[in-house]
Amino acid sequence: MATSTHLPLCIYCGTPRPADETRCPHCGRPWIDIRVGAGSAAAPAVATTGDAAAEVPETPAIPPPPPAVDTSVDTGNDAPPVDGSEPAEDPGHRLTWIIPALIAVVAVVVFALFKFGVLDGGTVTAAPPTTAAPSSTVPPTTTPEETTTTSAATTTTTVPPTTIPSPGDLAPVGDPIPLDALTLRSAGIGPIDFGGSATEAIGRLVSSIGEPSETGAANEDLGLCEDDDGRFVRWDGLTAIVSGTLDTGTFVGYRYDEIPVPTMQLDLATPSGLRVGDSVARLNEIYAAYQIDYLSTAGTDVFRLSDDTGPLLWGPVSSPESTGRVEGIYAPDACSN
Repeated sequence: MATSTHLPLCIYCGTPRPADETRCPHCGRPWIDIRVGAGSAAAPAVATTGDAAAEVPETPAIPPPPPAVDTSVDTGNDAPPVDGSEPAEDPGHRLTWIIPALIAVVAVVVFALFKFGVLDGGTVTAAPPTTAAPSSTVPPTTTPEETTTTSAATTTTTVPPTTIPSPGDLAPVGDPIPLDALTLRSAGIGPIDFGGSATEAIGRLVSSIGEPSETGAANEDLGLCEDDDGRFVRWDGLTAIVSGTLDTGTFVGYRYDEIPVPTMQLDLATPSGLRVGDSVARLNEIYAAYQIDYLSTAGTDVFRLSDDTGPLLWGPVSSPESTGRVEGIYAPDACSN
């Protein structure tokens, strides 16, 4: 009995069929008979018209295969049938021109994207020319680095670092004055009078006492007037007061205070011999010919020494009683003169 491997095959879709059918029962194409033997090459087909059909061995009729989706792709063999009839439309035949057309469309789109820079990795991050114009209106001085530099320059110009020299920057002037000659007078310290150049007065004190321990700004707390701009220079308990700057100002006063632990041997006294640490009784004895007033200012007891011309000296005392001690000797405040 003939099997499906011994039946003629459709050259379009490969479906076996009985030899008496003129069209493929699966794809509907006109018939070209090919007999294929098991494991052998295809044999020539016999004529399908007239009495020649009797020469084909009879084979049992094999029902057509169940309908199935043809997954094969037309190879492009569109030769017309030998009997001249129109071939049935093959769905696979459409793919032969649809697929190339789709590929061509995709190629055109990709080319256009590259041409306009959409897919160009080197140009995606570049700023468009139209957006660069607004940035040109921003002043170049608005960058953080330049702003910082400008601010620093302004601060340096507003507050010169040399306004108040440090203690080590004060140079000595002239020959040293002996300490016992630096008397605490109402008009100056020893031969250094009030009203003289601050540079010379402070330089003489540096030459006589040595390098000061502190410099700074002076105000009304040191006897200057409220609107005065002053400086002070300090050696332990002695504070020299300047109205104005140390370069161009004027020497106008001093204050000599008792300190708990002195770091230099300053033993200054008034021309009459009053020293810091003396008793109030000693103060009354030395200046018995002058007027001495004891006052309380902001909870602190002070003495005030004066004569017919006005204030001479003043300073704090621990108590106005005779057992009290002199804690400071001050020149008259510059603002009261």
